[in-house]
Formats: sequence, C-alpha cells, structure tokens
Amino acid sequence: MKEVTAVGRTIEEAVDSGLEQIQLLRDEVDITIVDEGNKGFLGLIGKRQAVVKLIEKRDALKLATQYLDKIVKKIDPKAKIVSKKEAKKVSFHIDGDKNSLLIGKRGQTLYSLETLVQLVFNRYSDQYCHVMIDIGDYRKKRQEALVQYALKTAKRVLKMKNTIHLEPMPSNERKIVHDTISAFSKKIDTTSEDTGSKRHVVVFYKN
Repeated sequence: MKEVTAVGRTIEEAVDSGLEQIQLLRDEVDITIVDEGNKGFLGLIGKRQAVVKLIEKRDALKLATQYLDKIVKKIDPKAKIVSKKEAKKVSFHIDGDKNSLLIGKRGQTLYSLETLVQLVFNRYSDQYCHVMIDIGDYRKKRQEALVQYALKTAKRVLKMKNTIHLEPMPSNERKIVHDTISAFSKKIDTTSEDTGSKRHVVVFYKN
C-alpha cells in the first residue's frame, strides 16, 4: 500500500504534487490534510506551506486476488486466476495443471479457499459480497453428479418407503439435493440434520 506526504503553496497544489509522486488518481487515494498552510503577514512573516498525506485506498478485489494467487501458486505455479465482480457477488475462476489438488476430496479444498478469500475480501470491502470460486468446470460437473445422486436416492425412498441419510455436504450442495428431490415427488421430503462438517441431508417418505 503506497503513501506519501506532499507540500505545496495551497492544499490543491500539495495534493497534485502527491498524486504525481504516488502515481495514482485522486479517487484511488485517501487524502488527509496535515497542515492547511498559512500565507503569513504580507506574504512574508509566518508563511507556511500546506502539507497533505495521501494513502492508497485498499482495493478489496485486488487484495483478495493477491491472497488467493499466493496460496494457489504454491500448489500450482502455472495456474491462472480470472476474477469478476458483480453487484453483490465476486467470482474467481482458476485453471491450471493441478486442478484436482486445488479441488480436494468432494471439493473440500475449494470450499476452504472460498471461505478464506471471502473473509479477506469483506474485510476490506465497503459492501458485503458473496465470494464463489470455481476450478476448471468442477462446479458444473459436481452439480450434475449431485442431481443424479439425489434422483437415485429419491427413487429408492419412493420404492422402499424408508429413510436415507446422505453423506455430509456443504450448504450449497445440500440445497441442490433439497431442490432436486422437492421437484421430483411430493410423496417424499428432505431435511438437514447434525451440525458443522457432519451436517447432511435426510431423505424420507411422507406417511
């Protein structure tokens, strides 16, 4: 983060001098007036220059991207990261030679990265945003697999009229399962049980 202290005959002149030194635009810095200056008596006695301090504003997206890049490059030096910011959502797409390592078992590493980057971004952002990370086309494939898994389970419950506890999943994956089964049949229902890393979907037949 850049910062500089600049002087000038007036505050504006001091700010312009500081911007030239720091090589940033006015809306990219926070400006603090240290001394407004004084023209002095008859422009001679007590004359004092204006002093300002310019500090580069913290760019949440830039800092979050740098943080993610630092972690990812330790695993895959050739990985490329593309970021995109929307109204209340920030997305990162990663692609490289070691996607499977970055994804982890059932996406555990990916979701951990997502949580950490979201904390970094929202620490410096003026507005809360949801952060989503995708690696390769993992999310699309995972969603397709979850839909098939949910439908298969729903058919078993419908046939056997029993209750099935699924494997633990993060909230976004549980939602896919809930929505898929809800649209499949009104004779079966779902709920989530347990807490933390053990929280999972339960599929049951309505009596």
